[in-house]
Amino acid sequence: MPEKLDIARINARTRELDLSGAKVHHLPDWGGYDDPKKLEVIKSIAEQRGRDPRIRKMVAKIIKKSGAAPRAYKKQAAALLKWVQDPKNIYYLNEPGEQLQDPIYTIKHGYGDCDDQVLVLCCFFEACRLPWKLVISGRKRDNGQKVRHIQGGNYPANTSWSHIYCMVGTPAFIPKRWYFCEPTVQGVPLGWDVVSGDKRFIPEMEKPPPGPPRLAKSPRAPRGYKVKRLPARANRSPAYAAAYGGVSSSVGSAIAEEVESQSKVSGVGKLGFAILTGVAVSVTTQIVLDWYRGEGASKGQDPGYLRARRFIGKLTGLSA
Repeated sequence: MPEKLDIARINARTRELDLSGAKVHHLPDWGGYDDPKKLEVIKSIAEQRGRDPRIRKMVAKIIKKSGAAPRAYKKQAAALLKWVQDPKNIYYLNEPGEQLQDPIYTIKHGYGDCDDQVLVLCCFFEACRLPWKLVISGRKRDNGQKVRHIQGGNYPANTSWSHIYCMVGTPAFIPKRWYFCEPTVQGVPLGWDVVSGDKRFIPEMEKPPPGPPRLAKSPRAPRGYKVKRLPARANRSPAYAAAYGGVSSSVGSAIAEEVESQSKVSGVGKLGFAILTGVAVSVTTQIVLDWYRGEGASKGQDPGYLRARRFIGKLTGLSA
């Protein structure tokens, strides 16, 4: 007779994974991947995280709170999409360079761009066994027509891609109907597609207007606004000096210091002194630069001129 196993001795408890494993992956060589390869990377992250028990626990909580019945797969998918769209949960934010955030990192910190949000949504679908596919959209380079590519389908060439989203299939296991999912725009319903839908929801898909970019007009200053005086030199940001390159740095600082030193001069006297000082310094600086470059009235190649030019070059760091 076989020995019975005392179930009380089985440790059925499991501990959740360490949250420190959630990371942001910076991808400096991301531009070297072709688009199908990029989709494979994103897909693998979503599949892996979709098997995380924390994600499954969260998905169950979202679906139950929505009131969707068991096996009401379309309502379950809509509830998960709505949660990811809500900026209170995940705030859409562009990034300075291509990065892929772990879905748990995105959920924990509450922000991400389109690929981060689609990662969260797809791992949600994975956690409840709803089939899904990644989708990218863009425009044809020759005629500007909007196109999409569904992962696994024919890949259109000569296209500039600008956005990623996904599709979800229902029912589970053997889907008979597929719905587009746009996770970055709050309120867009399940099934809405960025390519065939209203372009105003996704600025990245807008067709750029013809001609060069226009300079926006600056609004008027509010009534009573007064320009603040520069802080003392010791309290200024290094960016102030960096804004003036080379010789201009000392010139700009000299003008500012002169204006500051006359701060006690009132009314027209202060304004007139600042204007005269600025003009004098500007004219003097231009004369010195012309002389140093051998231009204008200082044009010449006598030995004394060349020696002085080399001497100034050593002092200022300019090449002689």
